[in-house]
Amino acid sequence: MLQTGCRALLLSLVIGIFSLSAHAAKAPAFILFDQAGSSISLDSYRGSGLILHFWGTWCPYCKKLQPGLERLSRKYKNAGLKVLAVSIRESEGANPEEVLKALNITFKTAVNGDKVAKMYGVVGTPSSYFISRDGMLLWTTHSADPWNKEFESKIRLILNLDQ
Repeated sequence: MLQTGCRALLLSLVIGIFSLSAHAAKAPAFILFDQAGSSISLDSYRGSGLILHFWGTWCPYCKKLQPGLERLSRKYKNAGLKVLAVSIRESEGANPEEVLKALNITFKTAVNGDKVAKMYGVVGTPSSYFISRDGMLLWTTHSADPWNKEFESKIRLILNLDQ
């Protein structure tokens, strides 16, 4: 009985390791724009760990998550973490930058990100994509919990801090 349990545990660990490596893929390149019209590209984040956070001004779960992302971006700023909020599915007249400012969020936001969201396979918000310094997509989450413990471990992964 104990032997069977150990085998099952070992098998699940092996499957977990292979599934992690199977999900690591090169993040799709993009060019987005902020509200002032300045371009923002994935290449401009090369060398930094990036959380690509798709959200909408209409999404209460996104607003719940964003203060946690802000806290983490400040904590890991000197280690090279960046956060880019990408506003999607907005109605005319929406002002994503103002919404973030009202929440005391300082990370950059891009607007009209629907095409990029489609490239990344976004189906709902919030959707956060964790991209390593070398442009590899290592983790995706739809969590709206600003205290989700996995966020910090995945940040350490994309920044390569535990090597």
